[in-house]
Amino acid sequence: MKTGMLVAAPNMEDSFFSRTVVLLCDYGEDGAIGVITNRITDVTSEEVLKQMDIEAGGGIRSIVRWGGPVQPGAVFLTFRTTDEDPPVRDVNDPEGDDDVEPAFLVNDALRVSPARSVIAAVAEQTRTHPAFLTLGYAGWAPGQLDREIQSGSWILLDVDEAIVFGVDPEDQWEQCIRSLGIDESLLWMHPVEE
Repeated sequence: MKTGMLVAAPNMEDSFFSRTVVLLCDYGEDGAIGVITNRITDVTSEEVLKQMDIEAGGGIRSIVRWGGPVQPGAVFLTFRTTDEDPPVRDVNDPEGDDDVEPAFLVNDALRVSPARSVIAAVAEQTRTHPAFLTLGYAGWAPGQLDREIQSGSWILLDVDEAIVFGVDPEDQWEQCIRSLGIDESLLWMHPVEE
């Protein structure tokens, strides 16, 4: 399993993914799944939590992001773990404790979970660690993302929590491109020739 940040190449023409940054939660032989972190909705976290019948205590305060075109009603929580958070198990661990909710373990501290109990536990906290909700997700069939990367549609970067949590969503794509050390007008992705 690999994780990372997918950054749409400047020449990406797909209207769903043009100029997007995707937090890649799981990427392996069975396909890939991630949440778009730089597209915002006009929905507040309070509205989503109220619809889920979850008490908001301040743990999730930011605007809800559009996570992708797959299951647009599905709610995902992206958060940095704290000692107060409920334990979670890796969704890819078949030996994991079934009594513990699943989450994508993106890195040592970054988690993405669709579990209502995890969302409720984080929402009820007063926390200083960042957390945000997304609606929907992005998904790829086995081999599909590999082909898209090879065709030059995506740039795969290591996860940068400073960008995910610290950069305004509308500025994340530009920040990722700048992190490559090249002007976007000079960056044109071409298919990888085998």
